[in-house]
Amino acid sequence: MTDRISTFVSGVRTADIPQDALDKARMGITDFIGVAVAGSREESGRLIQEYGESMGGVAEARIIAGGRKTSPEMAALVNGTMGHALDYDDMSVSPISHPSVFLAPAILAVGESIGASGLEALAAYVVGYEVAGCVAEPMFQSHYVRGWHSTSTFGSLGAAAAVAWLLKLNARQVRMAIGIAASLACGLRQNFGTMTKPLHAGKAGANGVQAAFLARAGFTADANIIEAPLGFAKVMGHDDEIDWAKVGTNLGKTFVIAGPVGLAIKPYPSCGFTHTAIDCALDLRQQGVRTEEIVEIELGTSPFDKQLLIHHRPKTGLEGKFSLEYCVARALASGGVRLNSFSEEAMLEPEVQRLIEGMKWIEKYPMPVMGTPEGFGAKSVTVTIRNGKKYHAEARVARGMPTNPLTAHEFNAKYRDCASTILSEEAVEESLLLLTGLQQAGKVAEVMARISGD
Repeated sequence: MTDRISTFVSGVRTADIPQDALDKARMGITDFIGVAVAGSREESGRLIQEYGESMGGVAEARIIAGGRKTSPEMAALVNGTMGHALDYDDMSVSPISHPSVFLAPAILAVGESIGASGLEALAAYVVGYEVAGCVAEPMFQSHYVRGWHSTSTFGSLGAAAAVAWLLKLNARQVRMAIGIAASLACGLRQNFGTMTKPLHAGKAGANGVQAAFLARAGFTADANIIEAPLGFAKVMGHDDEIDWAKVGTNLGKTFVIAGPVGLAIKPYPSCGFTHTAIDCALDLRQQGVRTEEIVEIELGTSPFDKQLLIHHRPKTGLEGKFSLEYCVARALASGGVRLNSFSEEAMLEPEVQRLIEGMKWIEKYPMPVMGTPEGFGAKSVTVTIRNGKKYHAEARVARGMPTNPLTAHEFNAKYRDCASTILSEEAVEESLLLLTGLQQAGKVAEVMARISGD
């Protein structure tokens, strides 16, 4: 398996990558930059920027929204952490979790430092995406259930592959980069709802940068790290035997990113497993339900939801992003879940707290099948109002999924909303125009300079 990946990474060329895959990569990088700009204003964003500045580093890659330069590895760490700070970044339906927050920061940082073009950045994104998904496919469910955060673990390998492609490493060097990244990979889901969850994303991007540069310098690692007896798959949560001869055979032949289980763009800044329930709540508002009439709310869930949506009475905005109760209450009360929905004032709103107190979970759906459009969990919301009448809504595939995508207008509106938290209206429009034409951009550095206010 490790050999198959290294052959793919070292051999694939931009001309081998179909346009629809490059288009999805452009969406991923654009979405990442928007949410990273907004995430720079969060407390975790501020702290990671201060940390990056205090650590110093050769000035080769920009910090998004800050204008400062640091080393590519440190830039990937800081930008990736800011990109995941709001939990508003994109997702993958295939089992990777949040691809852009480990791929884009590593690619942009290294791309800026080596003078890569926009097209090269997009191609590197596709390469890293496909590698992360290939490794994840046979082991994701057991890996995730055991408590690993796949954005960080598979993300470290995907980022290493992306940077290795940018650096034009040969097959042996790619194998070493993957081997190094596999030992650097970590991330525990117990830290969901804290600042350490977004740190996982930044660390994955930084791991990829470190692994690829060390491999280029001649640093060694095990050459079969994925499938080895004490390797990545076996140690990190897969006890069953895997027929590795059948895994990854489509690498470079088909591209998952552009298909029905590819990239998904989040319409709400909360855990993806809350999104079908938010859709239900918004549906109920369309049916005429008003919060002041509600006396009871039944949340239809699956057994898997309790592993992720662990904050039933959230006290902070970060906890609120992993609270099914809060996200449904907020959507019912406000008609949407937005950037400002997780402020301290919003969390403590009396009407929202009243709605939460009237909620109960009912497990009515089976375990979702990961790697499918329905894999983020069907949900239902049933409300009872004062006169005893019940209203019901159900959603199986959330908005933003490849089979239920946002419109171009909605996608651009999300970018503008996020980027405008820091950038001027003129800078927002200029940066969106640059990102829309990223494939034609001469240098990644030009794009990063505009986004960083230079």
